[in-house]
Amino acid sequence: MSFDPSWTQSAPGPWMQDRAHNPEPNTLIAQALYPAGFNRGFEETCSRYGTLIDRLAMSTVNGFTYHQPQPFDMPGPDGPKTPEELGAEFGRRVGVASHAFEARIWNDDLARWDTELKPEAIRKHMELNAADLRSLDRAALRAHIERCAAHLEEMVYQHHRFNLSAMIPVGDFLVQTAGWTAIAPSSLFNALGGASPVSSLVSPEVADVVAAIKRDPELRRLVTGPGNPSERLATLCALSPEAAAYVAATRYRLVDGFDVTRPTFGECPELMLGKLAGGLDADPHVATKLALEYAAEVRTQVPPEHRETFDSLLREARNVYRLRDERGIYSDISAFGLMRIAMLELGRRLVAAGRLTDETETLDADLAELLAMIDGRETPSSEELQIRATQRVALKLSGSPRFLGPPMPDAPPTDGLPPQMARMMSALGFMIDGILGELPEAGGDDSMIQGIPVGLGVYEGRARVVHNFEDLFDLEEGEVLVTPATGEAFNAMIHLVGAIVTDHGSFACHAAIMARELGFPAVVGTTNGSHRIPHGSRVRVDGRTGQVTVLG
Repeated sequence: MSFDPSWTQSAPGPWMQDRAHNPEPNTLIAQALYPAGFNRGFEETCSRYGTLIDRLAMSTVNGFTYHQPQPFDMPGPDGPKTPEELGAEFGRRVGVASHAFEARIWNDDLARWDTELKPEAIRKHMELNAADLRSLDRAALRAHIERCAAHLEEMVYQHHRFNLSAMIPVGDFLVQTAGWTAIAPSSLFNALGGASPVSSLVSPEVADVVAAIKRDPELRRLVTGPGNPSERLATLCALSPEAAAYVAATRYRLVDGFDVTRPTFGECPELMLGKLAGGLDADPHVATKLALEYAAEVRTQVPPEHRETFDSLLREARNVYRLRDERGIYSDISAFGLMRIAMLELGRRLVAAGRLTDETETLDADLAELLAMIDGRETPSSEELQIRATQRVALKLSGSPRFLGPPMPDAPPTDGLPPQMARMMSALGFMIDGILGELPEAGGDDSMIQGIPVGLGVYEGRARVVHNFEDLFDLEEGEVLVTPATGEAFNAMIHLVGAIVTDHGSFACHAAIMARELGFPAVVGTTNGSHRIPHGSRVRVDGRTGQVTVLG
């Protein structure tokens, strides 16, 4: 089947695709529910911090995610604001930004996240996951799917309402320290290793389970030994209350990405076992030790009159750094998994009734169609849903334009802004580029791929090219993981990795965070490294220069 999609931007101006989070087209349910929560959350966080952009807007074109920074002086529905109105609004925002730094409002946000919003989100996840879907009648399943959809949009909003809380103190530390030392800001990320426990091999969720497994040889055998993964995990949970609690709290999460097409951890027992196995011999303190040693060395290059400020900025950045990954894990990654589970239950029923041929076909329906199918409507047909899935795969393989609309302008200079606003916009701009960026075009030649450096070392090993999470199960110890982008599923197998190379993302992407937490080199944002590096070839990954050399 072939079709020719139109690549027309949804609104005027330049738009850039988010390849770091969504390198492939989203389903209709994700297209409908994600942008609303994203835009609402980004607008709120920008307002709270007084930035000169109203939001980093999200839209979808043919299922692919695109972003556009929308400045505060952008004409609204009633036309452009007057110079007097713009001047007053600019002054107000300068005051808000100044207060944000003086009061360090991200600490209030982090406290609210820890004491209120994260616990409540987990409670809601567990409540929805506890529903016995097979026992629900038609009306109850309909209500459950509606609750899951509403919960998903709310969790997307929750994730993105904390964007600047996670980004500003980190970006501020990096930009200011770079100015004092002439060290590249991307290299200074190495001072933050160990500050995101949820991203480490021994995360807080697995710490109790890992400790129990270490005490009991039988539990260790179940985790690392042979046998059916589902049976081994079930036996492990029966023997270990800690393992049972861990599985109950995580089985509904997506293993990777932000869409219902990705499986949950409950569907992949081998990944849950892999995550536990990775923590058994890991040193949970090594990343922090390396980071603090690096920070101490950087401090010697900071002029003496700025060292006290350096210490303060580093403390703030390390304190809030974990929010970068926690927001996704405890918000929309969990909510997407719950939505998937409910949609598959509907699919199972429709297959049993002869209405569909495969339960996964419901994943390509929108919310209105799901509810109508529960009520007995015959459309969309099984064939129509299969066509949608085929089109998604075709779009994934063909790819999408990196930019839509006119050329993306350079970020406006900050040197003419009031000091605190310049500080705010410098931190924000740097972090957005660090999360979403990649090289503007592929660099290097046939034997050397250029990317963005992460880490302090150099590693040589065999390349394992992974285009789908299923390929992770073939990963062998010491190999170099080469992939378009990484997500949480990779955490389960990351203990086997010697280095990482990605097509997408920059120095603040998930792969970069994992490399720093585990202390191995990475080269990210190569644009097409997974297509240029031969599977099985021997490669050298240099985390200092960003070069990947194909040795043979």
